[in-house]
Amino acid sequence: MSDKARLLLDTAIRLFSERGFWDTPTALIAKEAGVANGTLFNYFGSKTALIEGVYLSLKQDWADHIDAAEITGDTLPERLQECWKRSIEWPVANPDRYILLEQLKQSEDISRGTSMGGANMFAAAMALFAEAGQAGLIRSLPTDLIQATAFGQICATVQHITQSDNPDINAISATSFDMFWRGIAVNPKGVAA
Repeated sequence: MSDKARLLLDTAIRLFSERGFWDTPTALIAKEAGVANGTLFNYFGSKTALIEGVYLSLKQDWADHIDAAEITGDTLPERLQECWKRSIEWPVANPDRYILLEQLKQSEDISRGTSMGGANMFAAAMALFAEAGQAGLIRSLPTDLIQATAFGQICATVQHITQSDNPDINAISATSFDMFWRGIAVNPKGVAA
């Protein structure tokens, strides 16, 4: 991605978070980025393309946070729990970006292909679940069901954390993972710290 496209995406993310994505004209994004309005359309053919670009950029930021360091742990459930914790850290640390991502996810402007592309960015995390399946640790479930269930529970956990006064994020994350793990594990003994 070029520096100018990255600048346009970053500017759009900031303005969409402040004003809402439909209340932010492309001319304002271009002006704030210091480029001509036509230049924006050289990189993103339409406002919908820009919205999808923002969506994918936010998903990539989240996935990059999860993949930023080597996932360690003595057991596969411990590695999955660490991945789970990182999945919760990004939205808690980036509430404006997370809220925007959740709004965009509900938008008719995000095509099914774009939505699937965003989900595929979490392939490293899903590979851990595939490994757990091959090892016989989890029940035989469709991958998309595991992914949707995990994402739903992560979002619920983030909502709980952000609406709580002085939450113990590590303890809440561990409990949330334990609840999830007990739902998919073949032998669901607790894993929470």
